[in-house]
Amino acid sequence: MAAESMSVSYFATAVDAAALVGRITGLLILPAAGLTLLILGLRKRSSSRKQAWTGYPPAPPGYPPVPQGYPPPYPAAYPPPMPMPMAPMPMPPMPMPMPRKPGGTGMIVSGTVLLVLGVLTFASIVVAVAARHDRPAIGDCYTNDILNGNGAWKPSSCSNAEAVLQYAANADTAGNCPDGKRNDSSYLSAEHRGVRMCFAPNLLQGECYVSEHDGKTVRHATCSTAGTIRIAKRVDGTTDTSKCPQHTRAVTYPEPKRLFCAERTGTST
Repeated sequence: MAAESMSVSYFATAVDAAALVGRITGLLILPAAGLTLLILGLRKRSSSRKQAWTGYPPAPPGYPPVPQGYPPPYPAAYPPPMPMPMAPMPMPPMPMPMPRKPGGTGMIVSGTVLLVLGVLTFASIVVAVAARHDRPAIGDCYTNDILNGNGAWKPSSCSNAEAVLQYAANADTAGNCPDGKRNDSSYLSAEHRGVRMCFAPNLLQGECYVSEHDGKTVRHATCSTAGTIRIAKRVDGTTDTSKCPQHTRAVTYPEPKRLFCAERTGTST
């Protein structure tokens, strides 16, 4: 069941949780604040239009005309009076005031900006969540589909008999997997962006498997298939080979600690 090293393409580790929380917070706060400002701005603009000043009232009319002169004097009385002055000219009309800008413009602009930022934040979260499905995390289990080169790295349930690979650990600075080996490691290794990752077999007790991909991994098979091995026993959390029955072969993995007790069932061709 030993697996040789190989190179496959895969994405980096999962999205940072703190950054995701910050984006979600922004997603909730920014649109709410933007919508509030936009509504208040529209209300203020509507109110200002209703109360708009249409200009000064018209100037009052001029003074009333002066009455006719006094009645003529009695004969041989006083000299005729002087004529009364002319009525003053009416006041010129006041200039119309400059139209005022509609109110609420600042709120409307600010609200629109916040709404746009909220939409962009939402879009970035959607992209991050979608990308997460293609990013392996330690403990994830995968089927052999990830070895095809063009398959998506979507984790599967570790109880799935087809999910025979489990992301166990990163290799050390020398490129060695947890068993201290690089080229002849019992782990299946994958390198990406200068980091080598190690995959341990995820084989279920009582199930049978056959060699796959030139012995680099195994696949689930019926126990009557030629060349199959059966996992007679699986013990997690230990590498004590004495726990295996005598007629089985013990295979151990240090990280995660795991013991397989395997036996051949099918007839080799």
